[in-house]
Amino acid sequence: MSAIVCPERSQGSYRRRRLYWLGFFALLLLPAAGLMLLSGAVELSSLQLLEGLFSYHDDVTRLVVWEIRLPRLIGALLGGVSLALSGTVLQAVLKNPLAAPTTLGIAQGAAFGAALGITCSGLRGTFPTLFGALTGLAGSVMVSLFAFIFSLLTTGVIILLTHLRQSGKESIILAGVALSSLFMAGTTFLQYFADETQLAMIVHWTFGDLARASWPELYLMGFVTVLATGYFFANRRNYNALLAGDDVAQSLGVSVVRLRLTTMSIATLATAVTVTFFGILGFIGLIAPHMARRLVGSNHSYLLPLAAILGALILIFADLAGQLLLDPVALPAGVITSFLGAPVFLLLLFGRRGLERGD
Repeated sequence: MSAIVCPERSQGSYRRRRLYWLGFFALLLLPAAGLMLLSGAVELSSLQLLEGLFSYHDDVTRLVVWEIRLPRLIGALLGGVSLALSGTVLQAVLKNPLAAPTTLGIAQGAAFGAALGITCSGLRGTFPTLFGALTGLAGSVMVSLFAFIFSLLTTGVIILLTHLRQSGKESIILAGVALSSLFMAGTTFLQYFADETQLAMIVHWTFGDLARASWPELYLMGFVTVLATGYFFANRRNYNALLAGDDVAQSLGVSVVRLRLTTMSIATLATAVTVTFFGILGFIGLIAPHMARRLVGSNHSYLLPLAAILGALILIFADLAGQLLLDPVALPAGVITSFLGAPVFLLLLFGRRGLERGD
C-alpha cells in the first residue's frame, strides 16, 4: 500500500530546509569575519583583536583594526550583498539567468566612468573653460558621478533592448558583452594617455580591490546598500509574480514596467557605488544568485537573503585567498573572484539540473 504524502507536511519540510540553509550560511559569516580580521601583514592574536576592537587607547593594534581591517571587512560585506542582490533582481526582471552587473556591462560602464572621472579631474586646471561646470566638485564626487552616469547609460540600452520585440534573452546578453568590450576598450584608451598618477588610479578600478576601503566611503555605500536592499525585499512578492509572466503579474496588480525600470535603476546605483570604490568584482552577481537558487529555490523571500549572505561570503573568502595564496604579496579580490567564478559558473551551467532549474 503506497504511502500518502501530506501536502502540509511536505511544504513544512521544504520550508525548514530553506531556513536551515539560511541559518547555516548566516552562522558561517561569523568565523569568516573573524578570519578576515585576523589576516593581514600585521599578525594579531585573538586577544589582541578583541583589545583593538574594544580598547580606547590610540595604539598600533587599534589603528590596524579600526582603520584597515574593519573597513575592509565591512566593505566586503556591503559589496558582496550589493552585487549579489543586484544580480538576483536583474535575473528576475529580465527573466534571464545570465543577467548580472558584469554580463550586462553595467560594472564595466561604471569602471569606464570612474576612469573618465579621474582623467577629467586632472584636466580641470588645464582646461578650466571646458570643465568649468565641474570645478566645484571634489575628485571623489566626480569619479562617483561619472561612474553612475555611464552605468545608467548602459542600463538604458539594456532597458531599450528589453522592449524591442526582436530581442530575446540571448540578444540582451550579447549586447551586454558588446558594451563590456566597448567600455573596456575605452578604459584602455584612457590609460594610454594618462599620466603616472592617473594610470595608477585607473588600474585600481579595474583590479577590484578592498584594500582602499575607508569610513566616509563605507557610510555612503552602506546607505545605498540599505536603500537598495529595502526596496528589493519590499518587492519580493512582485518578483515572484514575474516568474509566471508579465501578463499574470499585471493581473495580480503588479506594475511590470515601473517595477522593471525602478529595479534596474536601483541595481545600477548599487553596482555603480560598489565599482566606484572597489573596482570590478566579477561574477559575484552571477554566481551567488544561482548558488542560492539551487539551495532554496526561486521564492525571493528566501532567495534574496541567501544570495546576499553568499555574496558576502564569496567576497570575504576571495579577499582571504588573495592575502594568503602568495603571501606576503596580496592579490586583489577581483582577480580571485574572476579566477574562481568562471569554473563555478561553468559547473552551474552544465550541471545535472541545468542553469534554469531551481523552483
